[in-house]
Amino acid sequence: MESKASSIAKIKIEFPEEIWISEIFNAFHDINMKILYFLPYDLEEYIGNALVEIKHYDITSIRELIQNHPSVMDFKLIEKEKNRIKFNVQTKDPYLLYGAIKCGVLIDFPVKVKDGFAYWNLISSRESIDKLLSLFEEKELNFELLRIGNSELDLNDEKYNLNLEEMNILQEAIKRGFFDVPRKISLEELGNILNKSKSTLSVKLRKIIKKKVLVNS
Repeated sequence: MESKASSIAKIKIEFPEEIWISEIFNAFHDINMKILYFLPYDLEEYIGNALVEIKHYDITSIRELIQNHPSVMDFKLIEKEKNRIKFNVQTKDPYLLYGAIKCGVLIDFPVKVKDGFAYWNLISSRESIDKLLSLFEEKELNFELLRIGNSELDLNDEKYNLNLEEMNILQEAIKRGFFDVPRKISLEELGNILNKSKSTLSVKLRKIIKKKVLVNS
């Protein structure tokens, strides 16, 4: 039986070259960036929605590059100051989020980004973290485990726990390969198995993902 003891691992992971984040770090220096959260937007098309904050003296040029980058599906400015912007951006999901869901690993937000690398704090049992890191190795992702140790987070806290229906949905989704990349079953097919409409299942999966992935420091 898997241990309920909570561990925290800090990893450094490189963004793929085709993602807008890599482009802006190649084009600009001394960028201060935080990913405040990142969650799926379109579960079928691997599109995620991120809330991001960037500080830089040439913020106008950075904003234009992001808006016009081919990996960006949608950009909405939320706050703007002379040297800072906060915005929602929709882009293709990296493996990290789907891997974290599949392995049952919480991501501690906000996430700092520097020189095209994201510094993620991953919280779960040691077994689940090891499983996720093995998945990264299989996908040949460029990452480095910086440190791992004990976490004070209580994994049994009610806000991270699923009810029976949610647990059944998550287990079926994982078993059927919904969180695999590439996906082995569509949202509609999964809904048919679970006797739920596509729209209902999408809402329930987003609620499950928020519980099982998102942690705010």
